[in-house]
Amino acid sequence: MKNSEPEVWIVDTITDGVAVLVEASDDDEPALIEMAADLLGDLAIEGAVLVVPLGSVGDPLWDQAERDAEAEKQLRAEAERILKKLKKRDPGGNVSL
Repeated sequence: MKNSEPEVWIVDTITDGVAVLVEASDDDEPALIEMAADLLGDLAIEGAVLVVPLGSVGDPLWDQAERDAEAEKQLRAEAERILKKLKKRDPGGNVSL
């Protein structure tokens, strides 16, 4: 049986040895998973984009995951673009309610 297309996950945060990963998808509500950061080994880096192959029954093969440096670069550039756009709208100072 041929394996499916790999999944792409982004390491969002790592806290107390627990990694939170967000599925890179176009869905309005992407999937989130938590796992022991040790399972990712050297790939357990916040902001890392992981390409994860799937096994024969569709389960992610985390030990075969690889980083996608180009995707990480694109995500950082997009985040910086959004921050610059938001800063232009910020009037500064305190807001009175």
